[in-house]
Amino acid sequence: MTVNMAALAGYWIAAARIAAVLVLSYAVVKLGDSLIARVFQKAARTRSPRVADSRGKTLAGLLRSALRYSIGTVVLLTVLDLTGIDTKALLGGAAIFGLAIGFGAQNLVRDVLTGFFIIYEHQFDIGDYISAAGLSGIVEEIGLRTTRLRDYSGDVHVIPNGLVDKTTNKSRAGSRALIEVTIAFEEDTRKAIGVIQAACDQMAREHPEITDGPMALGVSRLDACGPTIEVWARTKPLEHFAIEREMRLRVKEALQKAGISMPFQRVMVAPAPADLKNREDQQDRPG
Repeated sequence: MTVNMAALAGYWIAAARIAAVLVLSYAVVKLGDSLIARVFQKAARTRSPRVADSRGKTLAGLLRSALRYSIGTVVLLTVLDLTGIDTKALLGGAAIFGLAIGFGAQNLVRDVLTGFFIIYEHQFDIGDYISAAGLSGIVEEIGLRTTRLRDYSGDVHVIPNGLVDKTTNKSRAGSRALIEVTIAFEEDTRKAIGVIQAACDQMAREHPEITDGPMALGVSRLDACGPTIEVWARTKPLEHFAIEREMRLRVKEALQKAGISMPFQRVMVAPAPADLKNREDQQDRPG
């Protein structure tokens, strides 16, 4: 049995080259991960901890994924070329196949492009509370194709990025706390406003999460029950829910302590026709 030494040597050389390509690609991936980590560690020292953490998690994960996909594609084409497969013909067929797929994957392309601009324009980060595509929640994950939100009830919403046409980010600036208090018509409205403002001043001294106010703005409307007084405050991001609850409790206690009553439903009961006739008969009878 004759062994073709030249062919065997060629196989060994191709195997050595493939091994070298794999080792080199592994080293490039590790080096890229290290550089990405260093870049975001440096950014963390120049930004606030919250911004560095959320922004870093978002971009670092995307950069690592892009690096692995890119290196994997290059390694695959290089290995195929070393094994004698014509990669040019393969790429030409892949281009035609990709063109055919592209016509049926327009939504996917739109999702990826929109996701890229969401991340590039820094519209929101992981941990932000946003409203998008008719849904609201805290951002748990941002990808090139989808964004995952978790609302306060615990439900998880996965939104294709192509549906995110408008976004409201409620974590970038302060939040507004606003409540309405209705008192009875018989009460002194100016006195009630003063009592409410005193309770608001006490609350402002005890809650550092309040950045402005609270302030009794005055009568916002007149209803059948009585005048409605509006109370406003500015808080740190996402703190307005707790502050509104505390404001309602403080105002209720202050009004109750000051003897100012809140309205209650009044029901006027008309006498029955039989009762009216009996009353008329009794009045007509001689005493």
